[in-house]
Amino acid sequence: GGSSSLKVKYEISPLDGLKSRVGSKAEVVYARGYVGDPTGEYNGVKTGQDLKDNRSEDELLAEALQVAKDADYVVFFGGLNKSNHQDCEDSDRASLGLPYAQDRVISELAKVNKNLIVVNISGNAVAMPWVNEVPAIVQGWFLGSEAGTALASVLVGDANPSGKLPFTFPAKLEDVGAHKLGEYPGNKEELAQSKHKGDTINEIYREDIFVGYRWADKEKIKPLFPFGHGLSYTTFEYSDVTLSNNEMTADGQVKASVTVTNTGKRAGDEVVQLYIRDVLSSITTYEKNLAGFQRIHLEPGEAQELSFTIDRKHLELLDADMKWVVEPGDFVLMAGASSEDIRLNGTLTVEDYQTRAKAIEAQKPAKRVSASTNPEDAENVLDEKINTAWQGNKGDYITFALKNGAKVDKVAIAFTRDNNLPATFEIQLSGGGGQFLTVYSGTVSEYGKLISYPFKGTTASDLRIVLNDDRVSIAEVKF
Repeated sequence: GGSSSLKVKYEISPLDGLKSRVGSKAEVVYARGYVGDPTGEYNGVKTGQDLKDNRSEDELLAEALQVAKDADYVVFFGGLNKSNHQDCEDSDRASLGLPYAQDRVISELAKVNKNLIVVNISGNAVAMPWVNEVPAIVQGWFLGSEAGTALASVLVGDANPSGKLPFTFPAKLEDVGAHKLGEYPGNKEELAQSKHKGDTINEIYREDIFVGYRWADKEKIKPLFPFGHGLSYTTFEYSDVTLSNNEMTADGQVKASVTVTNTGKRAGDEVVQLYIRDVLSSITTYEKNLAGFQRIHLEPGEAQELSFTIDRKHLELLDADMKWVVEPGDFVLMAGASSEDIRLNGTLTVEDYQTRAKAIEAQKPAKRVSASTNPEDAENVLDEKINTAWQGNKGDYITFALKNGAKVDKVAIAFTRDNNLPATFEIQLSGGGGQFLTVYSGTVSEYGKLISYPFKGTTASDLRIVLNDDRVSIAEVKF
């Protein structure tokens, strides 16, 4: 056989597995529903089965619906096979959807019996336009010769599932970076000269570091099922996230701990995942990045504390000089059951400022006011005179370079306005690289007077004040 096609001594099909498991306790009635690839041959391996069926698509569906109407439960087995343009090795998928009109069969089955379980056999993600019509979905993968036995044990509850998705299931192709950015299937001129339909030639992956769940985070896309997702026949509660120390140096270590409790009635396994986000960095980086995961087994009511060691390799990034560095500042640690199901947060602060200070000083302009939409009056805010000011309209801003990557948690601002009407503004911080994060949004407390505006502090290279109303002046700013 080929690399993923093996001729085994025997194979337990899902139908055989279910019949063997339930025995005389329940009647298992089979209807084909659809016809896939009838050849039964993949990569030179022949199954010896006769998979042909001369009935039409409508006839097969009608039989399945008739059987489903009278059933207590309906289990649909489908997905992808090893045929061309499916889960094969020599060509790309023809589409994200299921082949052989399976989506139609599933949707029609859901209409006649609400107790429908869909078992998807595939090695990759598939579109599920019927996802909200089906109460239970099992991702079956390719499980080998005992697949039927394994699936039956999960379906009847002998085994409590605990698997987690190793990649993101997108809702549609346009949610994938290669398709969103228009690169797939590659160089259009070379593709036009290709004699083979379905070729992929010199595709450039312009999503950069944002692949998988990181792309979904960056684009704020809700996936069909997120990375790390997986349900169980029991439930788990996360609590008491703690750090052995809230601060560390770039080359130090911190232990992050979380307690997980089995709050259901069955014993089960949970895979606890730890993600990290750099709050402010000199280059664009991830919204979150998997730092570690652990599987634990818990009896009903049992609780267990898990610990993760956080060190340099979990925090470093490749900076603009192509050097691996840990930039000082705050890092958010997130414990959860998937990349989307974050249960608890904690904040770790890296206190070694040397690396970031050098980068910030190298980029810092000579003037303290580093950028402004009205630069001719910008220096007025630092002359300690209340009667001189910088004036702007909605959307205008003034940016200040902070010295040595200071950790700032407040700024005093004296606003003035001719009509004294309420005005709103934002305070933003940047760790460098042109990205700004809003840390304060509010209304001017009082005009003509220095007022301190506090916010959650962090290490930053620049501070920006953004106006949200017209004809508002800033007379004085102090840090």
